[in-house]
Amino acid sequence: MFQITKRSAKLFSANCIALRKYADSSKVATLKGGENILYSSLQKKFPQAKEIKIKDISGGCGAIFEVFISTTEFKGLSIVKQHQLINEVLKDQIKSMHGIRIHTEIPVENNN
Repeated sequence: MFQITKRSAKLFSANCIALRKYADSSKVATLKGGENILYSSLQKKFPQAKEIKIKDISGGCGAIFEVFISTTEFKGLSIVKQHQLINEVLKDQIKSMHGIRIHTEIPVENNN
């Protein structure tokens, strides 16, 4: 069992390195597959969100994502609770990820 896990990890790393040279997020105007799925899930759960950003930070493998969401729906919630809500929404997608980095924010309201 350990050898399979170790071998799988090596193959995964090799694939990430091979794909990394083709990944250039600065030239991509739209969200890619995994990013789009995460974005859609968050948009459904938080329709009032002022901003939702998803970024593949794995070098193009789709294994690690950074999520940023700014919504008034987080008002009164601790950061831990905000992150738990994100984890609950993305739980099916998280199963196939290597990692996720979550940033949340409550937008400042202008009273002008």
